[in-house]
Amino acid sequence: MSGKNTLSPVTRRQAVATVAVGVGLMALPAIVRAQTPLTVKFVQQRGLLYLPVDAMVSGGILQQEATKLGLGKVEAAVNTLSGPAPVIDALLSGSADYGTAALPSLLTLWDKTRGTQNEVKAVGTVSNGAMVLYTINPNVKTIADFTEQDRIAVPSVRISFNAMMLEMAAEKIWNDPHHLDHLTVGLGHSDAVAALSAGYGRATITAHIGVQPFTSRGLKLPGAHVLADSREVFGGPLTQITLLATKQTREKNPTLFKAVANALDESIRVANADKRAAAILWKKAQNAPESVDELVALLDDPGFEFTSEPHRITYFAAFMNRVGSMKAKVTDWKELFWETAHNRNGE
Repeated sequence: MSGKNTLSPVTRRQAVATVAVGVGLMALPAIVRAQTPLTVKFVQQRGLLYLPVDAMVSGGILQQEATKLGLGKVEAAVNTLSGPAPVIDALLSGSADYGTAALPSLLTLWDKTRGTQNEVKAVGTVSNGAMVLYTINPNVKTIADFTEQDRIAVPSVRISFNAMMLEMAAEKIWNDPHHLDHLTVGLGHSDAVAALSAGYGRATITAHIGVQPFTSRGLKLPGAHVLADSREVFGGPLTQITLLATKQTREKNPTLFKAVANALDESIRVANADKRAAAILWKKAQNAPESVDELVALLDDPGFEFTSEPHRITYFAAFMNRVGSMKAKVTDWKELFWETAHNRNGE
């Protein structure tokens, strides 16, 4: 036997196996990339009106819908912001994929971005609920009683739904929607309640246009009393909160976009089917101080609803045209929504 090392002949099967292993190793980075979880970033404001987004993320409903569409693991996160302006900034900058915003923000963004690569429309509607204007000033019994010494807290001056509710009320009283604009100050809802808690004569503000649960918190303060709510001002139910996305988000991953739209509808259905479970989920997600029973009572208010049906979109668009907040005319509510909502009975 020779002491030299000799190479054994390579069979066809061994050669094929070796090639297969090599191809597998070359393909490994692509496989790893395919298994990397998809990420979805939401931004929203504070309040019960935004509960369906918490259900989508904390409740796992988005993952369920993504799995049905074969998307695999989705890592979703939601960041809570203080008003519509930072939500809009996050959407337009691309730092968030989806954002909840009230109807005025949807109309304004659509007006400014339509036809562009960064066009913004609504994936669907989220909720309707009363906004309430209340004050701790004992001398103010009606909206007409406000003076130069008063300051009214809204999430964002001029552009928030709350500010526009005040404008619509002013239009009816003085035929001037901007009559009280100079009295408004931008404060998040929790900050507004905290400011009012200093008491009349010491607080930096005297009134607040709030949403639940912050309205209930504010009305527990000494001397707090209601001046108006949005159901009276708007003359009926009106879509309040929508879920927005840019054209880029829609086109980046159409299947994931559909999963989000489906998850929104399912979250609304689940929240309406079991309000106690929804209240428990929201209390935990937002670390809310209210008891579950208190939250359920708020959700049971006849004026509060989670809904996928758009209400009176063109009515409010006409108001924004009158006050100069938007230029484009809306003839059909579907102009403002991606196709994910076009099967709804809207107006």
